[in-house]
Amino acid sequence: MKSARTHAAWHGLDLRRVASCLIAVSLSIAHAAAQSNTLPHGVLSRIAAGTPVDNSAGQRWNRVVMLSRPSIERGDVDAVSKTIRDATASVMVTILATIESSTNAQGEVRFRMTDVGVGSSAEIDGEWKVVTLESANQLGLSFGFIQRQLLYENDKQFRKLQLIAKTTTLAIFDAPTIMLRNGQHRDYQMRHFVWIDSSSGASATLVWLLERDAQGQLRTIDEPAQWLPAGLKEKRVIHVDRDEFTLGIPGGRAFALCELPPGKPIPMNAEAQHLAALPQYSMDELRALTTALNRAIQTSK
Repeated sequence: MKSARTHAAWHGLDLRRVASCLIAVSLSIAHAAAQSNTLPHGVLSRIAAGTPVDNSAGQRWNRVVMLSRPSIERGDVDAVSKTIRDATASVMVTILATIESSTNAQGEVRFRMTDVGVGSSAEIDGEWKVVTLESANQLGLSFGFIQRQLLYENDKQFRKLQLIAKTTTLAIFDAPTIMLRNGQHRDYQMRHFVWIDSSSGASATLVWLLERDAQGQLRTIDEPAQWLPAGLKEKRVIHVDRDEFTLGIPGGRAFALCELPPGKPIPMNAEAQHLAALPQYSMDELRALTTALNRAIQTSK
């Protein structure tokens, strides 16, 4: 049936087809540690079904990076049924990291980030756990058609998340997203820069938007990055554009995120903007980026 075209997309649940308090830590971005000038890249890891979202005592996926719960509440909201709006809010986009610690020869504890991953999560017996379309029944979820479509479409979108660079202290990945800007739904890449302090284990995330110019090259847009606290739990407000519907069916640009995740605005100078838009990084470029971002964070205080 046509309503099966409900589509949940990364981070803002762009639903193409519909079926601030910051942490009180002084955290600078450490220069990335890596064994060579070749940085890992590819697709982002997937979190196994059944993984608890709040798993701080675990060995695997023990740190919440960001939890995003979509809410359709701006624009032509009446074009979307309450059933769909309620179902949308029942599935949360979940980004987790694995943080390990060890003690060096001097007796100092050091922390490293071994992985960052993504999945959908839902509430099961009062606890949020990662869930997939295949595992929903096994985990005891009585999901209806719409929620199952959301899981299916989220899975498709997760495959598009590109890991740009990774070291023992940071990970950079891009997520295609549709944003409401100047009254229009426009395509962007949302770049995520996740890092930890190797001496304390404290973590935070920077996010910013990239767009493609006429030659297809990535560039930053004229908006500050957002410095997010560790473990951010946010409501992602979604805008609906009725003009993007055909015979009552939402098209690929019918839904858009209203804003970046909430945090502290971090304006970037020209050097930082250039480095922040590179499609890939050498170690030297990554060190230059961390230096530029540190300057931007310090300047914004």
